[in-house]
Amino acid sequence: MKNTNSKENTKGLLYSAYHKLYSALSSLEKFEKGTNFFDNISHLDNFFSEYRNVTFMLQKSLAHTQFLKVYEENRQKYLLNDVCKWLIEKRNEVLKQQPFDLEKRIRIVVYTTNNNVALPELSFTIENDVEFSTLIDSMQNFFIKFNLIEVMFSAEFSFYERGSNEELYDNFISGINNMKLFMKAMKEALNENDTLSDQLEKKIDGMNFHRIPKNMMLIDDYVFYARQNRFKKASRAELSLGTNDQKVPITNFEKMFPGSNDLFDNFIMMHLTIFQMQNELMPTCLIFYKDQTMQFMSFDSSIKTTVYRKLNEIANRIETEGIVEVFYVGEMYLYSNNENILNLESSERIKHKHSESLIFFKASHDELTNCCYLFDSDKIDDMEYIVSILHQKESEIKSLAFMNPVINEFKRLNVKK
Repeated sequence: MKNTNSKENTKGLLYSAYHKLYSALSSLEKFEKGTNFFDNISHLDNFFSEYRNVTFMLQKSLAHTQFLKVYEENRQKYLLNDVCKWLIEKRNEVLKQQPFDLEKRIRIVVYTTNNNVALPELSFTIENDVEFSTLIDSMQNFFIKFNLIEVMFSAEFSFYERGSNEELYDNFISGINNMKLFMKAMKEALNENDTLSDQLEKKIDGMNFHRIPKNMMLIDDYVFYARQNRFKKASRAELSLGTNDQKVPITNFEKMFPGSNDLFDNFIMMHLTIFQMQNELMPTCLIFYKDQTMQFMSFDSSIKTTVYRKLNEIANRIETEGIVEVFYVGEMYLYSNNENILNLESSERIKHKHSESLIFFKASHDELTNCCYLFDSDKIDDMEYIVSILHQKESEIKSLAFMNPVINEFKRLNVKK
């Protein structure tokens, strides 16, 4: 029997707009850095069109209601900016003139224990695009020239409208966030009880494109095994607080350890406790800024290239962002014969380990005195052992290769003063 209950068939005033926003983001979810240009351009064209249709639909829904004024106020507040105007312009172009003119750029950076080598940036358009796997394979001879057993490198993708130097990713994130804020403001103003709109909003909030950190989406880490002529891509994970600005006041950390004035000791005790509880630890950096804020950065990877890249990225931010100190903690293997294992690949070295340890390293802008502590993982539960290590004046490890970019940048800035 046909359902004639009008209440059950009536959708809320925001439903159509929410569905268009969901459609726009669904198209963007399909955009992939390794996907061919034809598919990516199609996904972008659909995104531009559906993004613009959000306000079209809302105008139509609100045309004969008392909410048009609040619509105009919120549109003025959230959508009348350069990025949103650009998104609307692109919609008109892809709908009436031509498909989006996409440009892809790839930057390869090789990491060694001494320095980093950035290759000239490669640029591709729909006319000259190549499969990324083919591009990587073509670099084998170049990597062999490094005369290394393992060549660590990353590939960073960025996308632009041809002829522009504004990254599409940044514009998309800004446009999405503004549209979500606009829709949230409209939802609060209308105060509807609409299950369908609520479901769509929940689906939108759970989509990946605007939630996954930029580096996780657009950067891949690799290692090239020269003897086997083989590439391995990293499997990675990151701990995110779910906010754009993950900096917090240093006082938040200090309050966790009342009576202690040594932030590095606090950092050590915090992560020793975490290791005691779960017997594993993600590599973690704690970054301090001159404005008395700090930022935790925890990540994991199946290859060590990621650690080198992360510390190199921090080094590149030191001067511009006012970073004054960097702490690091991670697990590492110790070997009884370091000279012999240097000739082995990482997977082979593990067979010759004699112990596993937690290593803590501090690099400071002011002191330029690096500090390092090494704890045997099997003795983490022994407080007397922990205290004895903390009382040691010098560590058997003087430096960590992946920390060198941070250390060298602090040195450069001190000479520059």
